[in-house]
Amino acid sequence: MTITIADTAAEYVRAHRVERQSTALYSDRPVELTVIQNKWADATNHGRQTIADAPAAVIRAVETSRRGHELFDRVRDEGVIVYGLRRA
Repeated sequence: MTITIADTAAEYVRAHRVERQSTALYSDRPVELTVIQNKWADATNHGRQTIADAPAAVIRAVETSRRGHELFDRVRDEGVIVYGLRRA
């Protein structure tokens, strides 16, 4: 099975849910989104991206991929888009 950015994001959210006190991704957390993209890049031998590009790549992958739709739902909360991890 191919590792997708959405899979990496879900794994990150699950692994860090206690310290983050959340099982969701937030569109206004660029550092966290960059960490997720770079973890995926390292695991799949793709290039790492900077904080200027990585957040958009992660959000795009979650919003537009089949796997992203399977793993996350989408809610707007006061201007911030929240991608909640679905229960598996």
